[in-house]
Amino acid sequence: MDAETRVVDLLRRADDIVKAAPARRDDAAVVGQVGELLAQARDALADVRDDQRRRSLAGQVSRRVGDLDQAQVAAFSGPSPGVRRAPTRDVDPARIPPNQHLTAGFPVLHVGRLPDTPAHDWRLVVTGLVARRQRWSLAELQERSTVTERSDFHCVTGWSRLDNDWTGVRVRDLLDRAGAKPSATHAVVAGHPAYTANLDLEVLRRDDVLVAWAHDGQPLAREHGGPLRLVVPSRYGWKSVKWVTEIRLLDRDVPGYWEERGYHDVADPFREQRFR
Repeated sequence: MDAETRVVDLLRRADDIVKAAPARRDDAAVVGQVGELLAQARDALADVRDDQRRRSLAGQVSRRVGDLDQAQVAAFSGPSPGVRRAPTRDVDPARIPPNQHLTAGFPVLHVGRLPDTPAHDWRLVVTGLVARRQRWSLAELQERSTVTERSDFHCVTGWSRLDNDWTGVRVRDLLDRAGAKPSATHAVVAGHPAYTANLDLEVLRRDDVLVAWAHDGQPLAREHGGPLRLVVPSRYGWKSVKWVTEIRLLDRDVPGYWEERGYHDVADPFREQRFR
């Protein structure tokens, strides 16, 4: 069985389990079985030789993973320990993207394990199509023009947290300090461990896009991306790279970790750009 056929077969098997789910009593078992099949399908994608077909299949896998995640969103509606309760009532509906549900807390979702690098050893690099490659420690960033911006956060799995106060520095100030070249149009932002997301420079230069080290007046917790994370309010949360280490400017759009796995390159929540 070639890789493409295997992916298609795994998707069919996952769909069959979902269709039979109403007749079963063990929801956790259904989620586990479907999740395992989709994980195998995602792993098999790497061996699909045709790029266009691979990315098309990746979109199909990611849509099903997204459906699985959204089925569990109800568990995210309540407050989270140690996090200020976010508003969920009397909210202007225009602030809530389609098919999003408000949470009072701050759910934790990420790829891989938490990094163990001490905050004083953390470094952020701006490189690529720049006049001057720049490298800052956390302390050096905190000595720059610090700002606090209030914004909403929308996760692709279907939950939104409103009125987050992020403290950090504007990304556009870092790009200007590095001297972004006119040929630069996009960036690949990297974070621990081997995670990336692609963004265009127009978005990165917006007022509310920060490299942040504090959330709601408290140092950013490690599980939420501390000591340093990117914050891009106009995009789904996977673009707000946790544990950010590098911003590399490019003259083209290069897919990141989730984009290569079927997620949308732009990721505007108000247009529901979840998957390709």
